[in-house]
Amino acid sequence: MSPSPEEIQARVTKTVAEALEKDVADVRPSSSLVDDLGAESIDFLDILFRIESDFDIKIQGDEIWKGELDLANADPAAFESGLATLRERMPDFPWDRFQEGIQKKDLRRLITVQTIVDFLTRTLAKEGERTA
Repeated sequence: MSPSPEEIQARVTKTVAEALEKDVADVRPSSSLVDDLGAESIDFLDILFRIESDFDIKIQGDEIWKGELDLANADPAAFESGLATLRERMPDFPWDRFQEGIQKKDLRRLITVQTIVDFLTRTLAKEGERTA
């Protein structure tokens, strides 16, 4: 049986807090792993490993960080459209951090705790469908 969205949220929050040596209370769904929690490249690998272990899944490549939109590989029009979609989905995100606009190099700054939760919710639901 797949964990509930609330359980996924709690487990991801705890995992991110432990990996980045933060207090769980400081890790919110809208927290940017980079800007708010100080994650560096090596931390992304650590978080990925911990998520795989905790949820007993294998995550291919960087699919956990791409999200549904995969903006890193989008053409300019799709990139702008995808950003508009993200702004709608992530109203609590501090978009004003990007005074000069968002470039592809900034995408890792958009990865939040909720990004991971959403990925896991989709992935675990698909796995549940396959085993049902």
